Amino acid sequence: MCHKYPGLGRYEIDTKKRVVKRVFYVNEGLHKASYHGKLNCSDCHEGVDKIPHTDAKKVDCGKSCHVIEPSTGKVFSHKAIVEDLKKSAHGVEGSRSKNKDDLPGCRDCHANKPYQLGFHGQAKSMAFLQVCHQCHEEQAWAERFFRHVTYRASIRRPSAEVVKLCSKCHANPGIMARHKLDVIAGFQDTYHAKAIQYGDVEVANCLNCHAPYALGFSPHRITSKQNKKSPTNADNKRATCSQSGCHVEATKEFATGSKVHISPVKAARLMEEAEESADDARNREIFQAKVLHWIKLFYQILIAAVIGGLGGHRLLDLYATHRDSKKGGR
Repeated sequence: MCHKYPGLGRYEIDTKKRVVKRVFYVNEGLHKASYHGKLNCSDCHEGVDKIPHTDAKKVDCGKSCHVIEPSTGKVFSHKAIVEDLKKSAHGVEGSRSKNKDDLPGCRDCHANKPYQLGFHGQAKSMAFLQVCHQCHEEQAWAERFFRHVTYRASIRRPSAEVVKLCSKCHANPGIMARHKLDVIAGFQDTYHAKAIQYGDVEVANCLNCHAPYALGFSPHRITSKQNKKSPTNADNKRATCSQSGCHVEATKEFATGSKVHISPVKAARLMEEAEESADDARNREIFQAKVLHWIKLFYQILIAAVIGGLGGHRLLDLYATHRDSKKGGR
């Protein structure tokens, strides 16, 4: 009744003392078509039974949902996944950093997107659904189930989206410095990154190496390369590189010698560069502009000289021809 209005929201001051606008609008059509479309608001949001919501609590993705898990008949819960995340390199228990506020939560990686109709294309998906409807008379249920299954059986995130998502933190010098980690510098210059830019869907992205599904790992259980079970541990790199669909004949030398990222630059050094004064940056821009100006001027003079010389040569040739013809006439 309230959240259907697009203008609903308010301004707040966040933890960094910045004024931010929070938007409370919920598009009902998009919500019903999304992963959580069968859930009511109060299934996830606690303390919203009173208006205004003076006691609303932060959403806990590990609580039991009001949805029945069909294989067991019990209420569904993401609790096991949340516990895995806590113990991982991104979790409050698994991270060795004291800066826990930087660690990602569920919503930093997951959005409640609308389901796509299927990986067979619109026409074929509709044909499949017609078959489903012969037995499952409730069309809304059949369509939702079909979308869920096809979504899980297809690539959930394109490689370019995975790289962009991970780079939000791992390419940020400030965040990496606080956690005493190397900034992932130079990945965009590697073969994998170039192939991703050209639309290759088979090339490896961040998760294929740090959480390869083919080897039984999960993005919620990413661990440091110091961990002996980590797929990026020196002893496990060959198995990671030679997983199905990748370098299946990779040797130990190949795995340890290949550079997936260009040699990482220490975060402290990048922080120094990031904190250079605006004057220094401006001076570099001015110097670059001057160099480009002189290069452009040089080419302009060169082009004018070549074309002018050609034109002058032609005029002299015409003059000589005319002069010789007059002499021959006399």
